[in-house]
Amino acid sequence: MVRAEIMERQKEISKTPALDRIAAMKESLVAAGDEAQQLRHLPAWASKEMADQGLYRFALPIELGGENLRAREQIEIIEAVSAIDGSVGWCTQISSEINALVIRRMDPSLADKIFDDWDALVCSGHGPANGPNPGRGAQRDGDGWRLNYQGSFASGCHNANWNFLMGAMTVDETTGKPARASYMVPLGEFEIIDTWDTGGMRGSGSHDVRMTDCYVPPEHLLPFRSLAPSEIWANPTYRNPTHAVYNKAAVALGVCRGAIDTFIELAQEKTPWGTISKLRDQPQIQYRIGEAQATLLAARSFVMETQDRLEEHLGPLPENGGRLSPEWEYFWPALLACAHAAQSTRKVVGMINNTAGTTGSRMDSPLERQLRDAQQAANHALISYRHYEELGKTFVGHEQPAGYMELSRA
Repeated sequence: MVRAEIMERQKEISKTPALDRIAAMKESLVAAGDEAQQLRHLPAWASKEMADQGLYRFALPIELGGENLRAREQIEIIEAVSAIDGSVGWCTQISSEINALVIRRMDPSLADKIFDDWDALVCSGHGPANGPNPGRGAQRDGDGWRLNYQGSFASGCHNANWNFLMGAMTVDETTGKPARASYMVPLGEFEIIDTWDTGGMRGSGSHDVRMTDCYVPPEHLLPFRSLAPSEIWANPTYRNPTHAVYNKAAVALGVCRGAIDTFIELAQEKTPWGTISKLRDQPQIQYRIGEAQATLLAARSFVMETQDRLEEHLGPLPENGGRLSPEWEYFWPALLACAHAAQSTRKVVGMINNTAGTTGSRMDSPLERQLRDAQQAANHALISYRHYEELGKTFVGHEQPAGYMELSRA
């Protein structure tokens, strides 16, 4: 268990509901999103304010100074931040998510060490490296391992004080196979390589991270299957194989909500060139906003209902009558819902942007950024359109892909 001061701080913060905390800091989050567009990562002052309000700890168990929230409540928080700014929402989801994922199979003493720091933030870069790099090598060194590794998509890395690396992403230089361990690397032992220069989620700071001749002692090692279902923590989220998936869907839902709200505000004031009535009074516009609302709310309900069903199915830990992993019939609808949320809201935000006319293309319009962010969110592999095909195969009699229910990345 972490220090009493951490527990008391979380107890005090939790007196104010998370959504109220987010509403109170909206101006700061807007400013953070604007500055992040220039920096290409979340500014340090903003990350600190978010940490102060528990936005990286809400998915952690009570014993580690968290709020022990389940999928539905996590989604609501990430949605709310993403409606304000997509990149800030992305940093909220990825940092709260990885903080919670790494403890699944972590020795409790290491979990206590990491989360005894209120500002604990774990990043991970598991994608293909960009540019010249040292590769993905891992070599046994006594009881520990030595890494020469670079990986991409380490969102939030500028404000992280730990980097998580899965063994499956490394190659044992002795065997040529994946190294049979996973690793926690502290700040100062990983380097940020400036590679994230995108339009969508521009402020997420999803650069590469590099470890050069980095020794990982045995006390910082995790099991090879580090994201396997937890047998320690009771919250079914720690056994939910879609944890890293529903968070991405939550960002997509939030960005879409933000775009619809932005457009509704615009419709009260704008009279398009060549027309005599405001957007709000034009039947075509009324139709499109009605369709947008219906699509968003349907996608959101699909995600929420399937997550509730999945986590209810998992129940308590197996020793108390629950399940370590779900049955296929509970898993696939939850995954499909998340992919559907990203892909359908991407189309809604595109339609909204088109309906706004030239205003949607102006760099000072939130709609322009929301269009980029909706596209980028839907590009993520965990909520990609490709899941339609993978799941569609099973509906017509093919076997589910091998390892499909194994959470294998963040």
